[in-house]
Amino acid sequence: MTGGRLFVAGSPEHDPRELSAGICAAHRRAAALSWAAALSLPPDTLPDVAVVALTATETSDVPARLLARLTGLPGHVVFLAPAGACPPEGLGLSQLPGLDARGIGAVLDILDEHNKETLATGRHEAWHTAFLAAFPGIILACDDACHVVFANAPLSRRAGCDPVAMPCHVALHGREKPCPWCPRQEVAKGQAVSMEIQSPLDGRFFAATSAPLNLPGCPPLMLTLCNDVTDRNMALSRLKSLNRDLERRVTERTDTLARQAEELADANTRLRELDALKSGFLATVTHDLRTPLTSVLGFAKLTRRDFIKDFMPFSEVSDKLRRKGNRIADNLAIIETEGARLTRLVNDFLDLSKIESGRLNWNDQDTDPADVIRSAVAAVGGEYEQNERLALVVDIPGALPRLRLDPDRLMQVLVNLLTNAARHTGEGEVTLSARMVSNGRMQFSVADTGPGIPAQERERIFDKFYQTRQGDTTAQTKKGTGLGLAICKQIVERYGGVIRAEDREPHGTVFVVDLPTGQSDQGGGLPADDAPLRPGLLSS
Repeated sequence: MTGGRLFVAGSPEHDPRELSAGICAAHRRAAALSWAAALSLPPDTLPDVAVVALTATETSDVPARLLARLTGLPGHVVFLAPAGACPPEGLGLSQLPGLDARGIGAVLDILDEHNKETLATGRHEAWHTAFLAAFPGIILACDDACHVVFANAPLSRRAGCDPVAMPCHVALHGREKPCPWCPRQEVAKGQAVSMEIQSPLDGRFFAATSAPLNLPGCPPLMLTLCNDVTDRNMALSRLKSLNRDLERRVTERTDTLARQAEELADANTRLRELDALKSGFLATVTHDLRTPLTSVLGFAKLTRRDFIKDFMPFSEVSDKLRRKGNRIADNLAIIETEGARLTRLVNDFLDLSKIESGRLNWNDQDTDPADVIRSAVAAVGGEYEQNERLALVVDIPGALPRLRLDPDRLMQVLVNLLTNAARHTGEGEVTLSARMVSNGRMQFSVADTGPGIPAQERERIFDKFYQTRQGDTTAQTKKGTGLGLAICKQIVERYGGVIRAEDREPHGTVFVVDLPTGQSDQGGGLPADDAPLRPGLLSS
């Protein structure tokens, strides 16, 4: 029972029902109960005030039994006894002889108010205890003479004893005099002051907040909360040091990169100059080589023809002369073949040098692609006729739009691609096709059934002098100059086009030339009955 325990003897209202009715109020329920009913009722059904009538013989033992039953339960109990009866000893009963219902109600009001104050005080103490236990730092309250009035356990451990009544500067910092940074004057004016200090006692850093504390009936105090931030400051110091080191490293690396960029720019400029010198030198040398090469190739052909015609008949007189004659004829044929290859190399060098230096003459005109395709097929016809296992297929779907370009250069691109395909495709089929695609562009494609080109090399094959080690360019007896595809790329890009190599299923390579058509009129094209075109002399 947590309420009042009252013993009323000789009340003017001796009927418990009348007394309970008089006690009832808007905020309180009262009921008259026999002591037997009070003992048997469930605790949650008891009223706020239980009025229990006792006889003279029941005043000695009933209150003890009933109070034991109601221990810990909220509410009040009023024992109504006959006049002159005395409460039992040791039960803590408040004796109120002769009070009526109104008087008893007034006493209960006083007890209820006291209970509220007690409850509020208990809650305040609980908050106070929880705050002191949860705050990890130091809490202290000082009077205007800088003496500690209150301190928590961390300050006691720091001071080495109970710091109450000690000067705060002694307990907290071990100083004999007040701290010069103490904010007591600002706090006395009602201000809250926050600062970070370093204690001279052990050099540790504290984040301190001081504020006025006004308690009822006490002089003004200064409440100070101190939180140790030494570890945080050390971490920040290390972070700042790391940031400075990082900034220094970044600055050094930036300077190094700037120097390297400048050196690369200088080297690039020098390489451009050397490339220009190289291109000029190659253009001069290749131009000067063309005349003697033409003579060597012409005289080799003439000598071989005359030797076979006028001297080989005389070698029939003996096997030895016939063998030597055949060897001489074969050697002259090799000179002729290699001279032709050297001439192509010189021509490729000269063309590439002129393109790169901008000295090549471009005869741009409205061109019918079908005418160029016919000329290219005728130009490579002899090479395809030499291989009976290889067929050349021309696939043109009707009329094609006219292009604004140099027809000789477009023919040079197609001849290079067709020759390259024939050189590296032992057997099967090479297909030349042309058609319109989206965005007003035209595509020429040369597809072969050779071994193909590795994916990692499809970009590099358009570099000068580059030849793959496998795929379409691995033929050991038919190596090219390594300049044909580079020349094709220069010509195609000059007209805003793109050239690329792709896979062909199940094996082989497709070279695709993508060119813009512009606004030229459409016309020309191969006749419908010639598409696809498969010339008989070029197929097996």
